[in-house]
Amino acid sequence: MKYLFIICMVLVSCARIPIEAVQLSDALKDESERMHTLNLVLIDKMFQEKTYLINDFIRNEYTPAYVENFKNKLPANIDYKANFTEMVQALYPRINARKDSLINVLGEQRVGIVNKLNLDYKVFSNAFAEMQGLLRSANKLNQQRTNVYAQLKALTGNHLDMESIDKSLNTFITTGGNIADKTLLLTNSIQSLLK
Repeated sequence: MKYLFIICMVLVSCARIPIEAVQLSDALKDESERMHTLNLVLIDKMFQEKTYLINDFIRNEYTPAYVENFKNKLPANIDYKANFTEMVQALYPRINARKDSLINVLGEQRVGIVNKLNLDYKVFSNAFAEMQGLLRSANKLNQQRTNVYAQLKALTGNHLDMESIDKSLNTFITTGGNIADKTLLLTNSIQSLLK
């Protein structure tokens, strides 16, 4: 989130924002939506696999061990094989309850993760929408500035090139070096544009 804010501030503080920046932001928005969808699909797939593992564990490990433990606790005079159907009917609700509790916990965790992903995406999406609005606004301002400069240039018979003056001023502000040299360079540049 803070990186998006920093990028937004850098882009807005630029003297000119090309139309490509707006187009790039649209492409980035589309990509972020695609990535969010992929994240949700990945989470669903992962939890489906874990549910399968729970069912496999219950069927192949837990149930045989539970039945064996139950058999070992039976009194010696009870014929396990003769009463097998009744015993299994008594055991399976407990086995299924164990399986259901594991799957419920898994489902709760899945919902928590999906909710967090959706919340984070919503915050990102809102911030991104604001950034796109700023980019579009700055781009519109740039277009209006270019139109005004072109009209002023036409009104002065091509004697006053405000766009070139604007570029010279931006270069003066953003380049390093000796201020006296930069001032002389700026003055010469603007004087040549005014002739």
